[in-house]
Amino acid sequence: MRTPTWQEVVEFCRIDGWELVRSTGHTFYRKVLPDGTVLRTHTSFAAAKSMPPSQFSFILRTQLMVTQDRFWETLLTRRPVRRPPAPTPELAPAPPQWVVDALKYQFGKSEEEIAAMTPDEAEQYVREQWDKPRDG
Repeated sequence: MRTPTWQEVVEFCRIDGWELVRSTGHTFYRKVLPDGTVLRTHTSFAAAKSMPPSQFSFILRTQLMVTQDRFWETLLTRRPVRRPPAPTPELAPAPPQWVVDALKYQFGKSEEEIAAMTPDEAEQYVREQWDKPRDG
């Protein structure tokens, strides 16, 4: 397994959009992924030195969270790692608009009362109200 120099790890972080957090005895980086996961890594000032394969594997798996292929591809193409986007929050099902309108304007239900109903409950309520005999 070919292992990178510490300078190549620094270059990977730069290309992949990692934030430089601080530079003391080591250089510390941070990246926030679209799903909110925070990744952290640090590099040695010994830029020209490479690391043992086991250390590289550990850094890839636990800090950079990329495969070896993606690491080298990023350095070769000079493009950030493609990571999955943040998941779209699942919206709660809503009743059809005609049901919401009937609940509000015909039956005087508040937004809170409507939100507390499932779509099926809301539609059933409207249909039951419409099916009741009218005084008259």
